[in-house]
Amino acid sequence: MNWQIIKEEIYYQDGSWRDIYVLGTTWEDWRKWILLVNQTYQVKFYNGLTQQTEIGINTEAVHSYLTGKTDLTNSATIKLGAITIKCYFFTDQEIEIDIDPREIVSIEDHNLLIEYMTTVSICLNKPVIMTAESSQDTIYILIDGENVKFV
Repeated sequence: MNWQIIKEEIYYQDGSWRDIYVLGTTWEDWRKWILLVNQTYQVKFYNGLTQQTEIGINTEAVHSYLTGKTDLTNSATIKLGAITIKCYFFTDQEIEIDIDPREIVSIEDHNLLIEYMTTVSICLNKPVIMTAESSQDTIYILIDGENVKFV
């Protein structure tokens, strides 16, 4: 696929975001993802327990929220080059990342996202999908290990 087609078919700008999902996750998957992200990327974490922004995702704070020990929500802002991805830790059963398609302005940006998704898929040994906002049925990209498929 060439960049113009990718831009028009995946990163079109209609005001909506794109979601990246890992479905069927467990706490162990979250723990592995947190370790991977903290070691690989620049991360700012809003800790709902302390109401402070920290460098790196606080595993304990996320675990407390996902297991219902607190209802104070957390969020992470992760930098992939010039791209900002957001995670809000909604449930332990899926990892959901939000991206703003307006930030994907080149094939290099697209490739950074593909690299991130591939790295996560390999780390968790699970497929990673990119979808339309809040629509797991509208899949644009499916990555399973090193296999990348544009749907």
